[in-house]
Amino acid sequence: MSETPNFVGAYFYALDAKNRLAIPSKIRFAIKQPRDLVLTCGLEGCLNLYQADGWKRIGEKLETMALKDKSAHRAFKRMLYASASEVEFDDEGRILVPQQLAAYADLKKEAAIIGLGEKIEIWAKHRWTQYEKKQRGAFARYASQLEI
Repeated sequence: MSETPNFVGAYFYALDAKNRLAIPSKIRFAIKQPRDLVLTCGLEGCLNLYQADGWKRIGEKLETMALKDKSAHRAFKRMLYASASEVEFDDEGRILVPQQLAAYADLKKEAAIIGLGEKIEIWAKHRWTQYEKKQRGAFARYASQLEI
């Protein structure tokens, strides 16, 4: 079994006029199959970038979710897959962020690229800054429990 990269760090980059976003080389080089990436809506208004194996695990979890409301399950599945887009790096290490995903995440000029273990989150920089400021207290509480 191959080892899954552990993406970490926060990086700040600008989107160009065509919604292309450079992905930091440290992250790009850790990605096993750079042509098999999926970009989709995430929580709190960010985007999630998955490698093929991570996206497959999401699909497997979705199929085994035990929801009593089958209609809600179908609706969630439709929304998740409809919002997803396959992306790949161009020759300059950029991905093209589809317009509907850029609008969802309020990505206009500046982005924050956040390593989050098995996936990468892409935030509008202004949203990330607000989120980070709001969550500092929670981080301090959990960090003390982990003794870090």
